[in-house]
Amino acid sequence: MTPAGRLMALDYGRRRIGVAVTDPTRTIAAPRGVIERPRRGAPASALPHALVALVAEVEPSAILVGIPFAMDGTAGAMAEEARTFARALREATGVGTIEWDERLSTARAEREILAMQLPRAKREQKGRADEVAASLMLSAYLRSTATSTVGADTEGP
Repeated sequence: MTPAGRLMALDYGRRRIGVAVTDPTRTIAAPRGVIERPRRGAPASALPHALVALVAEVEPSAILVGIPFAMDGTAGAMAEEARTFARALREATGVGTIEWDERLSTARAEREILAMQLPRAKREQKGRADEVAASLMLSAYLRSTATSTVGADTEGP
């Protein structure tokens, strides 16, 4: 069970991290932007200072971290990297993390962005798909907890 309060979701990537947050009642998940990684090739445990500061500002009760499992459900190199990132984030912030299967979240995010019929410059803005992917993951988590229990939160799959 996660404690009551705001949730944050992160779509981990080697170049940038998409961010989404809920309202304190966990009714709505909204994109919150992207955070650039320190440098290409930086280890997953190298957390951007901006991310640690954002966690302190938002004060989430838990952080959902997208784990990119392979289509057959196995955890490859990128999934292990995201898990390393989640552990480092938990240690640095003291906020519990929840692993969430984010297979195909970026593809779904790109379809959602196209459906919004935004001007081309807005659609192609760096990180737009990352923040929308984080928001879609967070929305899916909220739906899963609402249908799995009445009035209580549970850990994701």
